Amino acid sequence: MSAESSVYGNPELSLSVSDNTYRSSESATLSIVASNNGRLEQGGPAQYEQEVQTAQSVQMEVLEDQIDAPIDVKTGTVTAGAIPDSGTARFDFNVEIGAAEPGTYEIPVEVQYKYVRMVTYGDVDGPEYVWRTVTKKKSVTVEVEDRPQFEVVNDENNAVFAGDTGRLSFTLENTGTRTATSSSVQVTTQSPTVFFGTTQNPQSSTSLYVPSLQPGERTNLSVQVGAAAETQAGSYPIDLAVSYENQNGVTETSDTLTTGVTVKPERTFEIRDIETKRFRVDEGEAKIDAQVVNTGSGSVSNVAVRIGNTAVVTPTNGESAIGDLEPGESQPVSFTVSIPASAEPGTNTFPFIVEYENQDGDVRTSSPIRKSISIGAEQDPFSVVNVNTSVSPGTTKTVDVEVQYNGEEPVSAANAKLFVSDPISTSDDGAYLGEMQPGETKTATFTVSAASGAIVKAYDASVEVRYDEADGDTKYTDGLPVGIALSPSSGGLPIPMSVIGVLALLGIGAIAVVYRRR
Repeated sequence: MSAESSVYGNPELSLSVSDNTYRSSESATLSIVASNNGRLEQGGPAQYEQEVQTAQSVQMEVLEDQIDAPIDVKTGTVTAGAIPDSGTARFDFNVEIGAAEPGTYEIPVEVQYKYVRMVTYGDVDGPEYVWRTVTKKKSVTVEVEDRPQFEVVNDENNAVFAGDTGRLSFTLENTGTRTATSSSVQVTTQSPTVFFGTTQNPQSSTSLYVPSLQPGERTNLSVQVGAAAETQAGSYPIDLAVSYENQNGVTETSDTLTTGVTVKPERTFEIRDIETKRFRVDEGEAKIDAQVVNTGSGSVSNVAVRIGNTAVVTPTNGESAIGDLEPGESQPVSFTVSIPASAEPGTNTFPFIVEYENQDGDVRTSSPIRKSISIGAEQDPFSVVNVNTSVSPGTTKTVDVEVQYNGEEPVSAANAKLFVSDPISTSDDGAYLGEMQPGETKTATFTVSAASGAIVKAYDASVEVRYDEADGDTKYTDGLPVGIALSPSSGGLPIPMSVIGVLALLGIGAIAVVYRRR
């Protein structure tokens, strides 16, 4: 018969909490550490000594119904495997701590494990194991601190348009048990295109000062927030952290709180239905009429539209104020510009810029809205359509000049003046035309004399018209060319200039016929 020996002992588990300080009204992790300080009653081979002191299949459960505090346990039984002698294992439980008063609380737990109570071994037979299962109730102590805590309880409908600024407003409440003094609320954006401050000086974070906030007290806070023009529409988170002095004058920082801001699409406008008047070269009062449309999703106030810088024209009335514009609403705008004589006829691009006020009263400017507008060729407001005279060398006769008004609005006090040169002279060079309507033709009659030695031909002359526009401005035309043709002095009926022209053309035709026959 072989001799037998035994090794027996047991594990001894003790519990502790790695960080047992918590706050009321928070979600946290309760981390319980089980330490094994095994007890060996009779020793033997090292491997058997280890086995009798190892706790195996260790399970732990928090007995929530036995907690005398508003603490909800969100985790059930936690298993950690084996804990050898001098070993440890951590058991994590998710808990929600309600409005618990500051102080210490016992958290009861149940621990269950199995272990080898005894190992019997001999020279011939293999070892025999005696197993035991143990269930023990233990407890750990946690402390709910007497300290300030914070919560964002009202973060309103914070919204801002892309390319603009607005207000981020929220209400901060001290949900803790101690007054927070000298508090600084650090506000930080998580997006590179959302900022605090102005569009000229954007910042990724800013801070607000709260002198004192007692338990249960609320304070309303607000900061300017903005979004770059390229920011996509959507919701963007904003982080808040409160730094304050505790009762010992030491600065502490709260957990990160979160609020948010909604970015709406950038405000947009269109210029439509463009019409022009007198939009031609060398025109001092060219006019542009159009409609400005709010094509964005937000209303705007104190809207004004102006013509941007251009080298082609000079605005004489380059801004049109229209007031408020709701989404989808349109209003008429009107501008006048001066087009110089050096301008080239053709299509040119004109930038229109919309200025408006946002909800904070800050003036904002849209991107240029570029529109193509055609500049017409220069056009005289008056033209000579016919000249009739019977003057001949050595005689004094009248000259009838038919003048047509080509403008777009009526004019008044029109006066025509004749300019001649040797051998033609005039003793009556003025003719009053009065008021003229667009397209109307009137006859200006002048008295001219031709020197007796004058050659029978057409001589250069011109007529200048002075007139008053509807706004009272007095204008002058350039010299309008007229030809004064002298008739032969041999007598006969006076020949109108138009007839002379026809005869001249017939004469040229006859010469051509003779030439062809040759």
